[in-house]
This record gives sequence, C-alpha cells and structure tokens, in this order.
Amino acid sequence: MSSDATELTLISANPFDLFPEAFQARLGWLSDQVAVGVDSVEVFRWLGSYPTLGILSSHPSRNAFRTPLWQQALDSILEQAKRSSSVVLYSLSAPYAQSIAFACSQLDIPSVSVTTRPGNFATKSAESIGSSRRIVLDCSGKIASGKLPPDDLAVAVLARRVVGLNVTPGGKTAAILERLLSCSRHIPGCVWISAESKPTRVLDEAQKRWSDAGAVLWFPKTIESRAINPWACQHRIVPASLQIHAGISEKLAQSNRYLIHTTRARQSLWPDQSNLDLLDEAFRLAWNPNPTPIETLLRIITEQKLLATTARKRAEIPSISFTANPISMLLGMRAFQSHLARWDWEPYGLAIKTDFLERLGARPVRYLAKKQIESMEPDQQAFCQPLAQKEGDRDWTTEREWRLANDLRLAHLPSDAAFVFVARDCEAQAISHHSRWPVYSVEKLSLLGG
Repeated sequence: MSSDATELTLISANPFDLFPEAFQARLGWLSDQVAVGVDSVEVFRWLGSYPTLGILSSHPSRNAFRTPLWQQALDSILEQAKRSSSVVLYSLSAPYAQSIAFACSQLDIPSVSVTTRPGNFATKSAESIGSSRRIVLDCSGKIASGKLPPDDLAVAVLARRVVGLNVTPGGKTAAILERLLSCSRHIPGCVWISAESKPTRVLDEAQKRWSDAGAVLWFPKTIESRAINPWACQHRIVPASLQIHAGISEKLAQSNRYLIHTTRARQSLWPDQSNLDLLDEAFRLAWNPNPTPIETLLRIITEQKLLATTARKRAEIPSISFTANPISMLLGMRAFQSHLARWDWEPYGLAIKTDFLERLGARPVRYLAKKQIESMEPDQQAFCQPLAQKEGDRDWTTEREWRLANDLRLAHLPSDAAFVFVARDCEAQAISHHSRWPVYSVEKLSLLGG
C-alpha cells in the first residue's frame, strides 16, 4: 500500500470467518460482530487462507540501532514466518511497526498492520513501507483493553500464533500474553516468548511462570559480532601516511584556546538521515549494528562536516553545541544522566580553536531566568539556557556552552586549528588513517584522573 490515502472496504464479519482457528475465549475481547476494514474483498479472502503470526514486543525504542538483540530476534522469527508461509500481523501504533514492515518487505514476507480506530477506515498511516497492507477493526469501543494497548490486543486476538519479543515481566505485553495463555491452554504452541539463557532473577521467575502456563520459550538465533570494529582501518582505503597520533599532553588537555564538541553513540537518526534510510542501513548490517561514540566521530571526520541539530534546544533553531571547558576539566565532570540513559559526554570529539569559530559566528550561551528567555525573540532564545529554578534542578552554567548556528563545513579548517581526541591509544592510531587533524588519546590522562 502506498503512503497515499487509500479507501478501505468495510466488511461486517465474525472473526471466525476470517480466522477459522481463532479461539472462542478470545471473542470476549471483541464484539461478536466486528467491522473489518481492508484494502479490498480480495485481501479479506487472501488473509483468511494463510496462517498468521502476530508480533508483540516491549521494544524500548523506535530506533533500529538502539537494541541490536531485538533486531536479531526479529530476523530469527521472520525466518520462521517465511518457512511456514505465514502472514505477519503487527500493531500499526507500536513503536517497532516500521522496523517490522521494512524487514518483511526486504524478505518478501506478506505483512498486515492492525489498528482499532473506530469508524475511521480511510485514515492514512504515518508512513507505509514496502508491501504492508492494513486492516482496521472497529469494535465500537467494545475491546476490553483497560490500560492495555487495543491494537496489540487485536493482534493477539487475530493471529494464529503470537510471538513476544523482549517481553518485560509485569509490562503491558506480558499482560496480554498472559491473558492469551489463560484462555488458550488447549491449543499448544500458540504463544511463543523470546527467552534469555542467562536471565535476571525476575525474568527467570517470569519465564518459568510463562512456561508452566503453556508458552513456548524460544531462544532466538544470535548473529556473531563482526571481528572488525566499525572504525578499524582494515576494511577501508588506507592513505599512504598517517596523521599525528599520540597521548594528549597535560598542557593541551588544560588549554582554554579551544571549544570542544564531543560525540556520543548514535541512538537515533543521523541529523541528515531519513527513517527509511536508517532501517535500510540497519538491515544491511545484518541486524548487528554496534553504535559507538567513535563511529559518530569517524563520520564527522570522513564527511568533514558537523551538522546542526534542534534536539533539546529552544526555538527549534538548529545549532552545533560546544563547551569552553578544557578536556582535563571535562574528565572530572563526566556524569551519567539517568533520565536520558547515557553519559552527559563521552571522551571522543573534536577541539577547534575558539577564535576560528568566533569568526564563523559562534557565541557563548547566555544563562538567564526562564521568564526572561521566554520574553525574547526566537533567534535570541536559541542562544539561551534557563537557570536552575529550584533546588535539585541541574545547573547548566557548568557546561560553559557555546553554539554555532547552521552546519559547519570542515574542509577549510586548517590542520593547526583543531585536533581530534579519543579514549584509547589504539583508537587514536585507527582514527589517524582518516583524520586531517592530529589525533590524541586521553587514555593515560583518564587513568590519572581516576
């Protein structure tokens, strides 16, 4: 189905007509007669002639690169679907919907997205990928979901076999699967749950409980990590000579002549990448991406540009962030941000001379009261950060942030106006094959700093 609005054919049918092996006990979750919206009557008949495999998951992120183990489990279960000539069902509203649709289209597996939007059969999906079709169940509000996602419940009702990927004990997906097990014990093998060989105590207890209830504990086939790191020079064209690489000196680590831009592991799209390109990249990497801060740094060095972003910045005006803190101070300030599930900075990045960036328009961020910032014009707000309002709020002034509006092209950045820094000596040697600027390791400095 294309991303254009498509009128769906409305059919009033009993779920037994569409899925003859649906469980009688599941009808309590839906009304006896359910309005079904599909692309056409032919699709309705086609769907009823194939086994169906529903995918549910406690997938923690929309990003294909955040959880490679989840992608490997998806790849493994889709192999099962292909061997059994099954149609894959998944929730249209689930955060992992696009990953499933894209993978099915690449593996030539028919898939159907399921939603429960009453009376709205011509609604466009946010983004349709590949050959995925759509089915809409209008239960007139009778789906007994409570706090459970109704689209996920509909997948559980309609699918002949339901597979749970990355099921969190006590979570919503676990609750749906447990409800399904409680009314389907007489049909063996209808619920598969991805299991772990070395689970935590809580997961171990849950896996035993699910197994006792009749679930098939399934151990996905994993893909071995690549022997070559993503930044290693062996798989790339190696220049004839290397850039300078060494341990950073104490003088350079304490220098105030530079503004520092640090990188971190990719957790979402590259700033200039579409979601479809992201899924394509993850698929081409055999569901085994290994995102690291140095991968981000390597992309900056090879493409010779820093891209401005709007993430967590006022007025939605893109800019590049730097800090005026020297590297030695950053090492002592580094802290884990639990609300973001990441460190506030990583020991990888690019240091550029302050006077060079000032000539391009970089300026320090102003730390002001929130109300004062809100009274400013948007282009001024873009270079402001609010002061802490109450005890316990983070003090952003310690970041000594600078911002540069728009992208920074590095092709004309002189080799003596910047340097690259990485965490380890071996990484400095590998990166030096690609860098136009000296590369320094902070490994020994990190050890001295504890």
